[in-house]
Amino acid sequence: MKKFFTFPGRIDPEIKYAISIKGVKNIPLILQLKHYIDNPTKRRLSRMGFKIKYEVNFLKCICGSLPVRNFDSLKALVEIKKIYYDDKAEIMGRIIPQLESVNSGIAVQSRLLNGRGVSMAFIDTGVKPLPAFTKPRRRILAFKDFIADRKDPFDDSGHGTAAIAAASVPAAMAGIICARAFDISGHGFYSDIIASMDWILELKEKHNIRIAVLNFGAKVKDDAFDILTAAAEALWKSGLLVVACAGNFGPEAATITSPGHNPKLLTIGAMDTGSEKPSVSSWSSRGPASGDIDKPDLVMPGCIPSESLIGTSASASLTAGIAAMLYEKNPQLSPDDVKSLLKVCCASFGALKQSQGKGYIKLEKIEEL
Repeated sequence: MKKFFTFPGRIDPEIKYAISIKGVKNIPLILQLKHYIDNPTKRRLSRMGFKIKYEVNFLKCICGSLPVRNFDSLKALVEIKKIYYDDKAEIMGRIIPQLESVNSGIAVQSRLLNGRGVSMAFIDTGVKPLPAFTKPRRRILAFKDFIADRKDPFDDSGHGTAAIAAASVPAAMAGIICARAFDISGHGFYSDIIASMDWILELKEKHNIRIAVLNFGAKVKDDAFDILTAAAEALWKSGLLVVACAGNFGPEAATITSPGHNPKLLTIGAMDTGSEKPSVSSWSSRGPASGDIDKPDLVMPGCIPSESLIGTSASASLTAGIAAMLYEKNPQLSPDDVKSLLKVCCASFGALKQSQGKGYIKLEKIEEL
């Protein structure tokens, strides 16, 4: 039986379970340091057999794997603030070929605005260089594969491409930055996700990235060990509007996923528009979020037949494209400003607040601002 001694507040409880599994020899970890990453700390980790995967500077984290037998030595290092289990998140959308067309009735294209001069960053399954993204000018400004390290843009799942195409309906001229952190099955390690965020921050000024689109979700953990939420909030504080999915686990209450449950972020649920009156999609996650926080903030169509895309990832992507319009109109807006304006421009359709938030965005209100 493996020994495990707890350090209250320092060690992710999921590590105890992972270590207890018979036959597990190495464990994927994310180490958050008390200070910035330095060579002496890396050397000490190397002597313990810790194989470094990433250095994530904006969170002061080192990601990698450690032989289970050396865990007691690792947790004794005074340089470490917290030890997280490197779990997986899941894409909150699906590609369904021959998805039935619906009469949306929700305007998402403007004759006045198209996101010109603004860039959106996606952490997803990748992106295919479709003509819509490359002509008349190349809109894919940067791509990085955090799974297989392929150099050229690609997408073996199709979800990332569909989500970016959805965002491009309202923001047809916005720049595209894409980090591939999710595999063909739609799953991605936390380490790949936060490394993607670090990369996006490095490119923020160069490409005028104003929006980060997080089309994924994970089970909500204890706040002390919810690294996805902490990382997403750090993006927000760095000046990026972070658009997150509510999740696809409705209609039960309190099913908002991480990081969308964070009160800072702009969290988007899904709505159906195929019938006479709009309604919240049955599968769209409901609030309240942990801590009795009102979520989602708003809803948008969750089915985009032209891209064969369904899920709150579709809703979040549409919202991101409309947010790009606001930045196009006024580049001086802060993330808090944009979040507030989008909510002000919403119309309710009479559903509960924990299902629809403020309602759906009325494009004409955006244009009138």
